[in-house]
Amino acid sequence: MSFYAAFGYKTYIKEGDACSDAPTDGTGMTEVKNLSNFALQSSSDTTDVQTYDDSAGGWAASVVTGNSYTVDCTLNIDMLDPGYLILKKAALESALGITVEWFRESPKPSGDCDTGLPISTAETHAGVAYVTNFSEDITAGNIAAVTFTLAGLNAYVWTAAATA
Repeated sequence: MSFYAAFGYKTYIKEGDACSDAPTDGTGMTEVKNLSNFALQSSSDTTDVQTYDDSAGGWAASVVTGNSYTVDCTLNIDMLDPGYLILKKAALESALGITVEWFRESPKPSGDCDTGLPISTAETHAGVAYVTNFSEDITAGNIAAVTFTLAGLNAYVWTAAATA
């Protein structure tokens, strides 16, 4: 079991294409084993807008013109792990339009500190992405690891944790 899984996080994937929708749960998907990192990063493109109105005092305003996300992942290599095999295939065939549908479930804490109610639904993130970078690091004396980047196709979907 990886450190990632020991904390209660689970990540599932399956092969997709540019027409795939973000999954709503992990049903029918393959859990990626041995993950040690799943870093979801969103970014926004901005354009500075200059105003000549005296009320702005000469300050520019940044306007968001676009959003994107990536997921940087690291896992210990298990060359027979079905999740690893799906990711490797998607990396090799991304130029052919192969994507991965991904779904990450966060651990459910014991309860809401403010209300005392138990958490009934875990926080989740899901999306569809291309595997754009894939690197295997096999160094003597270390655990062989693989890193890859998922480059998001459209927005990812976030579902907040909920109480019972």
